[in-house]
Amino acid sequence: MTSSSSDVVVVGAGVVGAAIGFYLAKSGAKVTIVDRDAPGGRTSRVSFGWINALGKRPEHYHRLSRLGVDAYTQLEEELGPGSGIGRGGAIHWPSSGPEGRSEMAALVRDLDEFNYPYSLLTAQEAAELEPNVRVDGVDGGILYAPIERWADGDLLSAALVKQAVEYGASLASPVSVREVVTSGSQVTGVATSDGFLPAGNVVVAAGTACVGLLAPLGYQLPLGRVVGILGVVSAPAGTVSRVLYPGRYHVRPTSDGRVAIGCRDMDFMVDEDTDASSPPSWMNQLLEMASPDCPALSGSQFEELRVGARPMPADGMPIVGPVPGVQGAYVATMHSGVSLAAIVGQTVAEEITSGNVSPVLEHYRPDRRFSESYTP
Repeated sequence: MTSSSSDVVVVGAGVVGAAIGFYLAKSGAKVTIVDRDAPGGRTSRVSFGWINALGKRPEHYHRLSRLGVDAYTQLEEELGPGSGIGRGGAIHWPSSGPEGRSEMAALVRDLDEFNYPYSLLTAQEAAELEPNVRVDGVDGGILYAPIERWADGDLLSAALVKQAVEYGASLASPVSVREVVTSGSQVTGVATSDGFLPAGNVVVAAGTACVGLLAPLGYQLPLGRVVGILGVVSAPAGTVSRVLYPGRYHVRPTSDGRVAIGCRDMDFMVDEDTDASSPPSWMNQLLEMASPDCPALSGSQFEELRVGARPMPADGMPIVGPVPGVQGAYVATMHSGVSLAAIVGQTVAEEITSGNVSPVLEHYRPDRRFSESYTP
């Protein structure tokens, strides 16, 4: 799929769409990024934002995730301060007992097989990395993955769009895309709340909204919605300095000096209509869960609850590539948007501007056969 007069519209300014727009603009393409909200204003700001390949399976997905981690090294340098990207690696320890030990042994086998950098720490070594975290009594091992990162999805999206605009891109926001317009089987542009925007190529990277935009083109995107939460807590400086994943929950610092906490087991307790302006009392269970490991969180209060619907492909894997049967239409959606944004944005831009098909995305094309047995 080649760019017609270098006209590309990217629908969605979340982290995936913003990254695609950034790399397209960097390559010299004439690109317009369209979103109904400010960049990163919806799902991306709800994401925990762990940039990682830890425990990713099958092997091809681990390889893609590793490329994603590596791509952030250059991206962080390009975006500079204020990008919302944090370093420090990730520390993981499982629950105590036979199940935890078995989990850690399986993870270590995978990492050895994939040649992924990690080290096993003693409790003292872990305390040297994170002085305010207690890991005494962990009998399943403590794993440190030094190359992993984190990012505030809203800040990262905004930084990507800002740099894309400096490269010559245009941002249309707040503008809603109502339809991807075609003539025959060729894309001609998008119909928006501000009128028609012509383009030879349209990249639909609008998260869960991709389903409705692609259905009129005859493509039924096998994508579900998973509502998730992210709690943000004010805590003493230095409470945590990297991603911590004890298994039951996950914690990381934020760019503004606070602490973000998530727990997949609690996602089911909210829906898209949950009032995020007033964190419910049950959120304190998260703090009670984390406080024994992070004593500095004891007595803290949630300042912010973020709720949003995250895309979940039927088989759990990203869906990235040309839309079957529609020339000039391209889709990019996935659950691990922050983690994969850099490598996906880079690869999609290369495919669109060069017309070449990249092997990096061969397992994730929209025309593949989907298994619906995936459970998040």
